[in-house]
Amino acid sequence: MKRLLSFSLIVAMVVSCGIILSSCGVDDIDISSYSDQKIVLSGIQNEDIIITISDLKAMECKTLKTHCTSDKVGEVRATGPELDTVLAEYGVSKADFAKIIIYGTDEYDVKLQNDYITSNDIYLAFGIDGEPLDEESAPCRIIIPESDSAYWTRMVNKIEFVK
Repeated sequence: MKRLLSFSLIVAMVVSCGIILSSCGVDDIDISSYSDQKIVLSGIQNEDIIITISDLKAMECKTLKTHCTSDKVGEVRATGPELDTVLAEYGVSKADFAKIIIYGTDEYDVKLQNDYITSNDIYLAFGIDGEPLDEESAPCRIIIPESDSAYWTRMVNKIEFVK
């Protein structure tokens, strides 16, 4: 009886671990239709830096479930690297800048001040809800968890860093 109880406990633990581990990780997003699209990073070095969506996907990425504080977008599961992960490749962090301006190809831009960027996580999402971004969002969408969707710039093609 004692042996059966121990075996049952082990089986229950293995099943529980399997359930927990299956919900972890990063969504594997097929970015093939926009993998070579470029984002210009301006103001980090003397010359602009060009990265592609493939470059972003090759970095340490996260998949996070979040929602915006307005009713425009709702809840999403976004996949991509944090902005600080991208910036670490160049020896800087978002805290090094007074302002960050994010531009989309639709001519929309968002200006984020230092106090805002240092108190919020910023993600460069190349996938939403386990799927590639649609034409109205690709190649990249900014996701700032638990913030107004007005900051969630889509069709990002340039990020300017101002010291």
